[in-house]
Amino acid sequence: MTDYKQGFQGPYVTAVQIGDATPTLTIDRVELTEIPAIEPGKPARDRWVIFYREAGKGMVLNRTNAECLVALWGRDVEQWKGHRVTLHTVPVRVGGKTEPGIRILGTPEITEPKTVQIKLPRKRPFPHTLQPTGKAAAKAEPATAREPGDDTDNDGHWGDE
Repeated sequence: MTDYKQGFQGPYVTAVQIGDATPTLTIDRVELTEIPAIEPGKPARDRWVIFYREAGKGMVLNRTNAECLVALWGRDVEQWKGHRVTLHTVPVRVGGKTEPGIRILGTPEITEPKTVQIKLPRKRPFPHTLQPTGKAAAKAEPATAREPGDDTDNDGHWGDE
């Protein structure tokens, strides 16, 4: 299936672009960027944007994914550079609708699952388990983890490169 949202791509990586893939990507840099408001009359907001070596676009960092990165590598965003993360998509609630959202599945840099308590404003904390996504994990969990570097088109490119 080709999602109609593929025809409305912007400057940032979206869940539609990732689809059912579980790409493992290397963090190249993290920049604080002013993101325009979606709704008229709302102010723009500063957000962290992660740029991956393997992708041609940045990914706006949401609070859930930020908490996962903090649990893995600490609060200093400069310390995230060079680390690898595996992404996937999950259904998330957005303004009363369920939409696909990008989440951090895990990293090949851990050897066992790591559960993180995600604490979001005005919500109850909830657990999120980060998975090891290296070669050993691919053998143990073939349906949810792939070899690092796997992508949707098998030519070494990810996204719309």
